[in-house]
Amino acid sequence: MTNDARRRISIRTRITLLMFGYIAAVFFVVLVVFNLLVHEYIKSIVNEQLKDFLQAAEYGRALQGETPPPGEQLQPDQFIIMPSGIRKLPRGPVGKTEAIIISENYELIFPAVDNVMFFDIEEIVNLVSELEASQVNLTNKQITQIKVSGREFYLVAIPVQGAFFSGTGYMIPYIDMTTITAFAGRINTVLFVVTGLAFVFASIVAAFLSGVIAKPIRELTRFARRIGKGDFTQSTVNYQELELAELADSMNTAARQLDNFDREQKTFFQNVSHELRTPLQSIRCSAEGIEHGILQQQLASKVIISETDRLSEMVEDLLYLSRIDNLSRDDDLRTACDLRELLSNCAARQGSVAAEKGVCFVFNFAADPLICICSEKHLTRAFTNIISNAIRYAREAITISCRQEKGQTIIEIIDDGKGVSDQDLPFIFERFYKGRGGKHGIGLAIVKTIIEQHRGQISVKSDSSGTAFTITL
Repeated sequence: MTNDARRRISIRTRITLLMFGYIAAVFFVVLVVFNLLVHEYIKSIVNEQLKDFLQAAEYGRALQGETPPPGEQLQPDQFIIMPSGIRKLPRGPVGKTEAIIISENYELIFPAVDNVMFFDIEEIVNLVSELEASQVNLTNKQITQIKVSGREFYLVAIPVQGAFFSGTGYMIPYIDMTTITAFAGRINTVLFVVTGLAFVFASIVAAFLSGVIAKPIRELTRFARRIGKGDFTQSTVNYQELELAELADSMNTAARQLDNFDREQKTFFQNVSHELRTPLQSIRCSAEGIEHGILQQQLASKVIISETDRLSEMVEDLLYLSRIDNLSRDDDLRTACDLRELLSNCAARQGSVAAEKGVCFVFNFAADPLICICSEKHLTRAFTNIISNAIRYAREAITISCRQEKGQTIIEIIDDGKGVSDQDLPFIFERFYKGRGGKHGIGLAIVKTIIEQHRGQISVKSDSSGTAFTITL
């Protein structure tokens, strides 16, 4: 198995991976945005609530429910803190701000260790221990996040003096944000569960979609394999999807064309075998007549030579016909040539044959050169075949005209013969079709192929006064 084959994946797998990728991307974005918003919300609320506390702490008496005189502002080292004032701390959107007082050596000053009625002493002791263990800076007045016993706190330190302790201490207002962070954690868990369910649902949807998409593709694949095996029976399935319907129509068209080509090929070989058999049989009969003394040697030799020439000409035409389909790839061999000169040269090559039959050429060319980018060799073959055909049927004259009309070059080759019958006229360009007086039925088929390879058109009209071939390039 090649590397390319190993890298191939089914439609179901590709759809599943794409859906999983989209779900994972959406989940990641939602998770990140949600947690960022929660973090910003907590940060904003804590900052606002602790900022309110700091503004209240700007006046020591404000904590005791008093209002400072206008213009009076106490310095931090003048803050007088009473226990009754600490209990009056502001309440914010996330709950009440609690506060403790510690010394600069991280010793708990307030509340007392034995005061278990109004405070959770164990929580406070653990908080002070974590402050000491983390060596939190007590002098920078920056909001700090700290985790104690699985709980999350936001706090800030304020230097104060108290009436119930000596020296300088630090008031630590703190907010317990555990409830909000736990809620955010539960939301994250819900997001994970929803994402898992989305993955399961995506797998089911991918299986269904892949089945819907893959079924017609498998049918068209089997159809293509039938065509490859030579069965050109067209598909009768009517697809509702536009793209699949177009693909099926294209494959049906290809099957129809291949079927026609296959029939034409079989007919071609049948005709070739028939056309080759006739001269070969004449040659064999003449040779046997000479061998047994039945025929005169001179007469039989002429028949052999004539049939040999006919056979050689037919083989040459068949070889040329087999190569003519590659003409479109010979664009590098095309050159600019004057069609008037090309037609004159073709007529000159047939001059001796025409003279023997008493046929003359009449030229009706435009005065200006008619330049055409073409394969001179192949167009020469096409014009020669038509002129040769015209000589065979003409009585006295063949008229060759060439002119320019509406950006196109019009070439006409007209003979004054008896014309082509109405029964033969529609088929004269078909391979191996021989009308009255025809030779092999290949010449005009070659002409039509060459003209079409040059993106031109050829038509024929005929009546009792003659036949006219018209070529448009």
